[in-house]
Amino acid sequence: MELIAIWKTLRRRWWLIAIPTAITLLWALPALPDAVAPPETYGSTLRFSAAAPPQESNAEAAANDPLARSGTYEDTAYVPWLASEYLVVNLPQWITGSEFANEVSQTLAERGVDISSEDLEAAFSADSSRSILFVYLGWDDEDELEQIAAATIEVLQASNQRYFPQLALQAAAIQPLDEIDIVRTMPPFTSRLQPFIRIFIGLAAGLALAFLADYLDDSIREADELEALEIPVLGTIPRE
Repeated sequence: MELIAIWKTLRRRWWLIAIPTAITLLWALPALPDAVAPPETYGSTLRFSAAAPPQESNAEAAANDPLARSGTYEDTAYVPWLASEYLVVNLPQWITGSEFANEVSQTLAERGVDISSEDLEAAFSADSSRSILFVYLGWDDEDELEQIAAATIEVLQASNQRYFPQLALQAAAIQPLDEIDIVRTMPPFTSRLQPFIRIFIGLAAGLALAFLADYLDDSIREADELEALEIPVLGTIPRE
């Protein structure tokens, strides 16, 4: 197809191109400011080791068990590490729940920082690897995030016994492995591109509709189209 023919098709079917493009533009419009100039956000990653204390009954049994006193591998290493791993695997379920956010909110309130638990709940994510707990924090204020991180450590250490019946006799020992480190974060580049991708998809859909409509249209508009059908052209009537 010659360039002039493409131009004529675009000029003739411009409204088919404009409609889907306008729809996707309106859809992407709310996200465009953040895509062009992302807001400042901050993040912090906290690592913890955790140990589940031995049950009192188990400790008493071990004291009277010659095999336990002998210090086998299972008693001295395997069982404590396995218990630690089980504990760490379950802690993220608490951290990402509403009760944990409520505990952190109350701790912050005691320090004069007013942040609702509903807002805090979205700030937490957590994961585990073997016996190491990872807590990921995200917030839009650097100073507040440092306070949130400190409150998170306090709640993990002071309140874990309240939510796990297995720790009824004694709280788990949870130890941070790093100092609180706040870093500025940027949204992923792919998420910033999403509004523009939506607009491009709308434009591509509009172009496809325009050329499809022109292909299916059997109207004759140009003398060249008649000549392509081997129909002789006797003359043309100019537009007034």
